[in-house]
Amino acid sequence: MNLRIYDPTILAIDLRHRRFGYAVFEGHRLLRDSGLRVYRAVGEAEAAMASKRLAVLLKSFSPSAIVVKRERWERANTSSHIRSLVEVMTRVASAHSISIFLIKDDDVRQTFRNMGCETRDEIAVALARIFPDLLWKLPPKRRAWQSEHPRMAMFDAIALGLAYWQHQSTKLPAPPE
Repeated sequence: MNLRIYDPTILAIDLRHRRFGYAVFEGHRLLRDSGLRVYRAVGEAEAAMASKRLAVLLKSFSPSAIVVKRERWERANTSSHIRSLVEVMTRVASAHSISIFLIKDDDVRQTFRNMGCETRDEIAVALARIFPDLLWKLPPKRRAWQSEHPRMAMFDAIALGLAYWQHQSTKLPAPPE
């Protein structure tokens, strides 16, 4: 067991259209907070609302790193909604000297395959077992004809944070500005 005097705080963010799920970890075992931030606006107002919601998280938790899925980050080239959030995140992170790390979706899935989880629903259930406080937030299992439950973004962010701690030995490069 490694004794750590300082466990860094990370903010894992799962980017979605006009919303993002987040999870704040202090070290690899303590989930300090998680949730969903929604901003229903378009154009300039969308970027301003996203910036405001992200700034509140950064001010409240003072993370030393932000973790984002590589595929969602790269999707910013094709989606204007995600592009505005990525621009805001890059600007705010550089203003606060916070590193941004990108994790591949395959790395997240591999982290949970080791626990016997294949689907996102199974991953969410496993997360609720790891962090019992999440049990009441667990979305119902999705049927093929149903759209995804909004809280699933929060569980995806928590999974992303755990995958970061699993793969942290390999430092991922920050995205180009």
